[in-house]
Amino acid sequence: MTAAAGASATEPSAELSFAEFQAVSLVTSAHFMSHFYQLVLPPVFGMMAARHGVGFTELGVVVSTFAIATSIAQTPVGFLIDRLSPARILALGLGLLGLSVALYGLAPSFWMLLPLAAIGGTANAVFHPADYAILSARVHDKRIGRAFSFHAISGNLGWAAAPAVMLGLTALTDLTTTFLAVGAFGMALATYLFLIAGRIEPKATVAAPSSQSSTKAPAPKGGTVDAGIALLLSRPVLMLFAFQLIYAIAFGGVRNFSVVALPVIWDLTAEAAAGALSGYLLAASVGNLAGGYLADKTGRPGTVFTINIIIISGLVASLGYVPMSIGLLTGVLLVAGGLQGSLMPARDMLVRQIAPKGQMGKLFGFTSSGLALGNAVTPVAFGWVMDNADPRIIFYASAGCMLLALLTYVETRRQAK
Repeated sequence: MTAAAGASATEPSAELSFAEFQAVSLVTSAHFMSHFYQLVLPPVFGMMAARHGVGFTELGVVVSTFAIATSIAQTPVGFLIDRLSPARILALGLGLLGLSVALYGLAPSFWMLLPLAAIGGTANAVFHPADYAILSARVHDKRIGRAFSFHAISGNLGWAAAPAVMLGLTALTDLTTTFLAVGAFGMALATYLFLIAGRIEPKATVAAPSSQSSTKAPAPKGGTVDAGIALLLSRPVLMLFAFQLIYAIAFGGVRNFSVVALPVIWDLTAEAAAGALSGYLLAASVGNLAGGYLADKTGRPGTVFTINIIIISGLVASLGYVPMSIGLLTGVLLVAGGLQGSLMPARDMLVRQIAPKGQMGKLFGFTSSGLALGNAVTPVAFGWVMDNADPRIIFYASAGCMLLALLTYVETRRQAK
């Protein structure tokens, strides 16, 4: 067993060391802002539609533009991160993303939102490849499941905070002030991260994945571009890309459209639906932590993933056909969120299982492009449903995609053995 930088040669502690805690804290803070910014538009779709004279479909295109830009940029950014400074690239990406969000508030027309979304999406491409490269290098194998769970928690907290913050600030001020404020916060954090980036840079002596990890993807020799491309086109990695794509569609519908769809279906207020969605995302954070500990302690993440995603699928489908009070709706989303959170450490550890030494950035970049591509498809498709069809379809389609994601997960694990 080799240890990550700073880990003891003796039997490793169950707790994060100070150096590990520092790396996890800084990376998760940036990840929080990435997810927060991904969800700043959907809670204020109604206000944005009125301001710019467009429908949900057009606003869905803005969100999709962001996601497509992320999807395109993540793989080349991953190659870059494997060769250069992940921490400083992370800080620069966060700063540019914060700037693009701030400028949403100053956009004079709908058409100006599109290039801003493209710039923000490109900046957003740095987070997954940089985050996972740093965490995999700085945290011991025996504690990596928990590090990944904290990373996932920070993302869910960012999503959970966005509806409440955006609706709360717009109620107190206006759209322009809200976007400027949340954008400025990210730029300030980026400046701090850039100044202290040296504290979390991966060391030259990086731990290889543990002896329990098995890699069927061909390991590139010397880290050449050709070898890296060969890795990304291997069957296990392509299956993992497909899994990430379908997984993103499955959960993106619930995350992006619950606030606008549930009030139409069950005669709720947008604020009540936003509160229930925030509960879902907060519960997912608790599930993230539980899932990380289970992954470290049991070594059976596949079993947890299979059982939980089947239950979630049934709960999400019920949002479309079971009459619900706000109390029942919140309860269903809390349970679904907790179970969904437990899936994410298993997902991330599967990527790490496949990754050869020194290739974490490009592998997470490429497979995360599947997530971004799924996030690009979802807003346009479900935005069209909101404008032209029964919004219940959003929850039925999401539930079906969860079962399809399970099939790809099982096949990816089989290929990785």
